[in-house]
Amino acid sequence: MRFTRIRVLATAVCVVLSTTAAAAGYTMSQGGSGATTVVAEFASAAPLVDGNEVKLDGVVVGKVIGMRTHGDHADVMLQLDPAAQPLHRDARFTIRPVSLLGERYVDMERGSPDAPLLDPGEPVPVSQTGSNVGLDQILNVLDRPTGEGLAFLITTLGEGLRGNGENADAAIRALAPALRDTQRFTGVLKDQNALLNSLVDRVQPVTTALAADDGGALDRLVGAADRLLAATSAQQRSLDATLTKLPGALHAARTTLARLAGTARQTTPTLRAMRPVTEQLSTISGELMRFSDALDPALATSKPVLRRAERLLDAAAPVSADLRAAGPGLRKSLHAARPIVDELAANRARVFDFIRYWALATNGHDGLSHYLRVNAIVNPATLTGTLPGGAEQPAAPQPSVPTPPLPGLPEVSQLLPKPDPDDVTRDPTGLTRDQESGLVNFLVGGA
Repeated sequence: MRFTRIRVLATAVCVVLSTTAAAAGYTMSQGGSGATTVVAEFASAAPLVDGNEVKLDGVVVGKVIGMRTHGDHADVMLQLDPAAQPLHRDARFTIRPVSLLGERYVDMERGSPDAPLLDPGEPVPVSQTGSNVGLDQILNVLDRPTGEGLAFLITTLGEGLRGNGENADAAIRALAPALRDTQRFTGVLKDQNALLNSLVDRVQPVTTALAADDGGALDRLVGAADRLLAATSAQQRSLDATLTKLPGALHAARTTLARLAGTARQTTPTLRAMRPVTEQLSTISGELMRFSDALDPALATSKPVLRRAERLLDAAAPVSADLRAAGPGLRKSLHAARPIVDELAANRARVFDFIRYWALATNGHDGLSHYLRVNAIVNPATLTGTLPGGAEQPAAPQPSVPTPPLPGLPEVSQLLPKPDPDDVTRDPTGLTRDQESGLVNFLVGGA
């Protein structure tokens, strides 16, 4: 009797719902010149027949004009009025009951306004179609054992909630945040459905391998895990000490990485500047190979040259030793000769004139020998002073006129550095400054 009451109650509810749905679809579209045809793919279109209505928000906007099987689904051709437009790609079509008599209609949803428009030649996939469960299917499920189990469940639930309405309300309120989180979680799982399917496909070979040999592989895996845990338990103290030192090691690693980052930032310009060279490495390596090929013959014949160079170095060793021993004296001689060289360099034009005029004065010769040309300046007193009686006539005093040098001939004193009375160091000639000055005066005829 209890099962009969439940079945009658379910039937009445379905009748009320069907009557309401039938009252909502009181208009009928007749199609028209602006009608379009859309193909919707259904997993099963068995309840539909040609001429069933297509409704949008309870208003008839089209009808079913044909059906055909296509692979594992059914293609349903729907003729839609212009009022059904626009239709977007995420549009949905659901087969719903009209009444208890088994009549059906297709409920249409246009889709998201921001989604692209549906191409009339593109079918609506099975993932966007569906079918409501009919009353006959519900009644077929509610057989006697199922009805009795459902009645027992409802009775037990009612007895459990008797006098606990406030507690149930508080529990539902407390579970509301968890249910919202669960809803978000299921949304994430829905979005990641493809990833989860891929994960399951990848895990399946692992589970298959573990199930091999009647679970022997899994037993071996469990045994290995057990031994690992036992070894970890035995090394617990060492592991604790390692974990204690781990923060310091991480801090040192972080500091090192920070310094490495600074070094990398400083190295970046250098590497950027080296990029042109690295791009030419192939060309440079080719040139080096050609240079190596050209150098091989020279290296092959360099051994006699090296032996000759070795003998030359052995022969130069005594000379180098003598130069090293004479170095201090040579340095002193060069230091003493430097003033003369500097004066000669500064007066090289006058020195060259002196040499030229000396050559002109001494290159004449007669039948006996060469003679020396001398430029002398005399006056009447000088000429008459040698005549008889010339001495009795006093001669007017004549100013002392220094004998000028030959034209272009520099003064000897200008060729020599000023002698230092306190310097008794001998020059490289072995003479003192006074001796050198007298010798030059004798040679050039200076006063």
